[in-house]
Amino acid sequence: MLPGDEWEKIDASLIRMRRLLQVPKQVNGVADLSAVLVVDTIVRRRADGEQTRISDIAGNLSVKPSTASRLVASAEGAGYIQRSPGRADPRSVNLNLTQTGEELNAAAKQFRIGFLRHAAARWDEETVAVFADLLDEFSRATAAGPTTGP
Repeated sequence: MLPGDEWEKIDASLIRMRRLLQVPKQVNGVADLSAVLVVDTIVRRRADGEQTRISDIAGNLSVKPSTASRLVASAEGAGYIQRSPGRADPRSVNLNLTQTGEELNAAAKQFRIGFLRHAAARWDEETVAVFADLLDEFSRATAAGPTTGP
């Protein structure tokens, strides 16, 4: 491989992985990727013991607050989430999943995990563990963004 070809290979691999972001067919056909991402953000923050606000959606999805507001409104209109007054500040709004949102999250996660298990079916447990650690480290670094220009 020529110098730099590894980066081309990684780039092509990441583009091919876009299938992981598909909305599973077992979902009622109404959900779109933005709803899946909004719901996933709420679930992950909830698992960390945190409430979710529109600003959290914006930060997690790397979009402007106005875009996050539209995505939240769409997910709310589809019945996946509902708003409630903030605990500490009643002027703030927390986002919570409805039962339909919980079902969307479960179906989407089941689809993604099944897809990953199929793709790595020939890997042993140690390889999966190393890959999980490296991918987690890599994704956290990319989420932080570049510290300097290219």
